[in-house]
Amino acid sequence: MTSNPTRRGLIAGGLILSLGATLPTLAAAESDWPRRPITVAMTAPAGGGTDRGVRPLVKLLEDKLGAPRITLQDMSAAGGVQATDWVAGQPANGNAWLGTGDQIDSYALMGRYDYTWRDFDFWMAAGTPAGVLVQADSPYQTMDELITAVRATPGEVTAATTPSGTGWSSLTAYLEKIHDLPFRAANFKGGGPTVRALLAGETDFAVVGLTPAASFITNGDLRVLAATVPEDWDTLGITIPSILNFFPDDDVMKATLPWTNANGIALHKDTPDEIKAKIDAAFAEVVNSPEMLKVYEDNAYFNFGMTGHADSNAMMKTRAEFSGYLLEEVTGFAKVSREELGIDKM
Repeated sequence: MTSNPTRRGLIAGGLILSLGATLPTLAAAESDWPRRPITVAMTAPAGGGTDRGVRPLVKLLEDKLGAPRITLQDMSAAGGVQATDWVAGQPANGNAWLGTGDQIDSYALMGRYDYTWRDFDFWMAAGTPAGVLVQADSPYQTMDELITAVRATPGEVTAATTPSGTGWSSLTAYLEKIHDLPFRAANFKGGGPTVRALLAGETDFAVVGLTPAASFITNGDLRVLAATVPEDWDTLGITIPSILNFFPDDDVMKATLPWTNANGIALHKDTPDEIKAKIDAAFAEVVNSPEMLKVYEDNAYFNFGMTGHADSNAMMKTRAEFSGYLLEEVTGFAKVSREELGIDKM
């Protein structure tokens, strides 16, 4: 695969030197970890979908682990590349966490760095499904009506979505190309701007994560015609139809739904097993606690049902394979192949 040996070499060299300096005390520190404050490098800024999921999870983990302090630091520069580089370059002693979404393998496929899910262990709690959204007074009352209008007037119906290459824009391209929906897509800077564009009437509908639209859905400004979940879903006080209702023969959807981003934490792969076991035990207790269940409901998060890093890692492997399919075969945005990155094909 094509990589950046200078950057990775520097990071690896720094990591070796750091580990060399701490090896005499690392083993002794594992048994009473966490004694020192923990820093969570956030791949997304405060207030966004990733932050709203990770922040309460981290607070509950801090209490459960008895950590002296866990601090979230905004390292969202370059879409989270800064945060990922920083965690990868820290000693693998459990004191540097990545507050992450789902950019790990999509960024690798787009050539932004050469990490993949194999470089980290994950604890993923929940994610935001995509919704097909319209204004409350839209003429499209159902997903079937929208599909009929798009096919009857090619190029006239417009869709708002996020920047090219992001998860929601890739799913928008999937609907357009795989299901012969000839709408025009307009890309906005993120979930919030996409929702605001729809509210302003700049497009006819939007394909975007439900979290930035949650308050507008609950107050009646926006309606959800479908969501990328495997079955009809009760959230935000309403029942949202599964997108499978409208594309029942789509084998890719059947195999890969829910299509969501992902909110959780990741640690350096070489973190000692004893530390990972402590995080597993705490995570299993807090991820389905009443406090987190309320977070999921308030933010339209889909609960993954994970219990620790083993099942989270397995999920991230599957997500990498799906991201590779979308970016390499559907959108053509991939600059590095799945083969080069060692990502299996679906």
